[in-house]
Amino acid sequence: MEAATQLIDKDGLDGLTTNRIAEIAGISIGTLYQYFADKQAIIDKLGQRVLREVSDKLRSSLQEQTVKNPDEQARILIRTIFGAFDHHSRVHRELINHTLAQGNHHFMDETANMVAGILSSSGITDEHGQTRRLSKAEAFVLTWSFVGVIRASAVANEQDLPYPQIEEALLQLIRRFVLDKSCA
Repeated sequence: MEAATQLIDKDGLDGLTTNRIAEIAGISIGTLYQYFADKQAIIDKLGQRVLREVSDKLRSSLQEQTVKNPDEQARILIRTIFGAFDHHSRVHRELINHTLAQGNHHFMDETANMVAGILSSSGITDEHGQTRRLSKAEAFVLTWSFVGVIRASAVANEQDLPYPQIEEALLQLIRRFVLDKSCA
């Protein structure tokens, strides 16, 4: 898996071959085929691993939050998601794009449903220190708006992606959606 990751980071998915993976891993091609039927099986496994890592980090961040400042809560959420692209950014982007293009949305969908569940059951602390639980509909809309940005950013050119501006725009979305509601 590490050999495949290195190759994707260097040459993208188009440069990935089972022969090159076996060579870099220092194993025979026959040994590789004992574990994976083909290149697609390797890519699928790596894509699932990346999405699972993102989901696990997000779950931990949301469930272990002790921060009471709502802006900081939102920033933790945003940075956890986008943090998935920091290490091996090309690898993660290519694998997420490929996984989504193959119609394998279940990890992202499960993660979005988990976030919506946390938002509607545990809630978000507002600027007055009060916990505000979102309705299921509010949690659904906010979560899937966020997921849309994440999916679009995964396919965007890394150099054209103004991450700080996207973080601020997402923060504004969350503030207006959640915090403005608590003042109404």
